[in-house]
Amino acid sequence: MSAKSESKRLWRTALLVAAVGVAVLVPLAWLAVRMYNDTIQQKVMSANEASALAALENIQAQEQSFLETEGRYATFPQLAEAGVIQAPLSGDALVSDGYRFTLKVTPKTDAQGPTYSVNADPVRGGGRDATGRRHFFISSEVSGVRYNEERPATAADKPRQNVQEY
Repeated sequence: MSAKSESKRLWRTALLVAAVGVAVLVPLAWLAVRMYNDTIQQKVMSANEASALAALENIQAQEQSFLETEGRYATFPQLAEAGVIQAPLSGDALVSDGYRFTLKVTPKTDAQGPTYSVNADPVRGGGRDATGRRHFFISSEVSGVRYNEERPATAADKPRQNVQEY
């Protein structure tokens, strides 16, 4: 066998080994990047949920304060006007850190006092680009934060027990 044919054979073998190496390494690299991105996404969702819970606690405190001074509960525009909330309002909803907060205020009637309720739902729920996993709910008629993992939460959903529950 000549040196030239031996050289060609070695080059073919080297190219075959390189192709197999690329065929193995590219999917492994893709998998590593995807797992890293999933980990980052989980951390972002957890941070968004913690921020949503803190915002709900703030809204709850501000609504109580507004009730004590004004005799009624405030809408989001009224809370923004008072400088209590600073996140951007989208119509009647408050959007902050991957969550959309909707506030329902019921004025006082002869039959009952004023009430309010707030739902905090992920802007994008489910999937790889989800901004949160849980839906939250607070109200003047229930104590604590209620949550649900599948749909907007209501007063009937289970209450949040403690921070470690998340």
